[in-house]
Order: sequence, then structure tokens, then C-alpha cells
Amino acid sequence: MFDPERFISETVERLRSEIRGKALIACSGGVDSTVSAILTHRAIGERLHALHIDTGLLRRGESEQVKKLFDQIGIKLECIDASERFLDSLKGVTDPEEKRRVIGELFVRIFEDFAEERGIEYLV
Repeated sequence: MFDPERFISETVERLRSEIRGKALIACSGGVDSTVSAILTHRAIGERLHALHIDTGLLRRGESEQVKKLFDQIGIKLECIDASERFLDSLKGVTDPEEKRRVIGELFVRIFEDFAEERGIEYLV
């Protein structure tokens, strides 16, 4: 039978043993990234860098809600407003698959640059 307390403690211990340096987590504000951030923060504390990217494609006020959520749970969240980069990259792109590719590649570039600038070795 699933034991949530055991799952949490085992996950935190595994993260603590595997992450030796700084780690980066992408935070959308959804359940998956928020729970992952909480567990990782329990494991490595301030070595966790939580990052939210405003793509310009979010609902009005959504980034502010994500910031507020992370303030409430006590995890420092860095936010990048990349809306201009995303919207410029998508100009003239009409094919849905191409849009997904463009968005995905831009996310990866932003995360890689962020991690490199801060000497972050791990991605959660």
C-alpha cells in the first residue's frame, strides 16, 4: 500500500544524496513542478534555484500568482520575462508542431543560459 510519508522521506533522501551542487527547477506553478520544488528544497535548501519564465503566452496575472505561491511556501523564485523573445520567435509561425519546437528550444536555451551563469550543475 502506498505510504505518502514514506514516499516523501525516501524522495528527499534520494535527492539529497544525488544532488551534490546547485540545482535548477523550472516552475510553472502547476502541481508537478510545485511538489517537485518543495521536495527538492527540503533536500538541498538554498542550493535549489527555482525559475519561472513568463513566455507572454500565459493568462493575465499568472506569473504573479506563481510568485505569490512560491512566496507562501517559502521558496525563492526567480522570474524571467522572456515574453518578447517568445513572441518574436513565433512571428509568422503557423504550424502547431513548429510552434511547439520553437517554444521548446527557447525554453531550453533560457534554462541553459541561466544555469551556466550561476554554475548550476543539476536540472530537477
